[in-house]
Amino acid sequence: MGYDFTYDWFSWNIPLFEKHLGPLRDTPINVVEIGSHEGRSTTWLLDNVLTHHDARLICIDYHLQEKFWPNVEQTGARAKVEMILGYSHRGLASLPVEIYDFVYVDGSHWSCDVLEDAVLGFRRVKVGGIIAFDDYLWDDPKYNQHGCPKPAVDAFLQMYSHKLEVLDVAQQVWVRKISD
Repeated sequence: MGYDFTYDWFSWNIPLFEKHLGPLRDTPINVVEIGSHEGRSTTWLLDNVLTHHDARLICIDYHLQEKFWPNVEQTGARAKVEMILGYSHRGLASLPVEIYDFVYVDGSHWSCDVLEDAVLGFRRVKVGGIIAFDDYLWDDPKYNQHGCPKPAVDAFLQMYSHKLEVLDVAQQVWVRKISD
């Protein structure tokens, strides 16, 4: 494909995406991606998981990157994608509950935002669905004035432990919702 990306913050995550989302390939799944940037994870999902005609992807991002739509167009699956521009907590709150198979949290890295995305994402994913958090161990002093993802993800995991199955914990955290 003729994708045009400036950065690659995604490729090292592909083994976890294949492991946990591979079984969903060619099924009519609904996915929410919080933080889409130029569409690297978006295009990977479209090419490798959201291959069923009825699969759908909702992207939520505060700022639309110039390269996002041209990269999505290259997949040939543009009709499967909806972009919600604005704060993730508002975008998530506008979505129906308990219908999504996968929620990918990779937006703001500030602790309060990650925690809010986790709780709102949990409500949107159906029982059996998966939530993945990117950049669990990220902590850049130049940008962490309002915290980083790890304390938020840890708090979410502790508070929701009876409703989750932890699938992986490393640079990313993957969980399955086992009850409401």
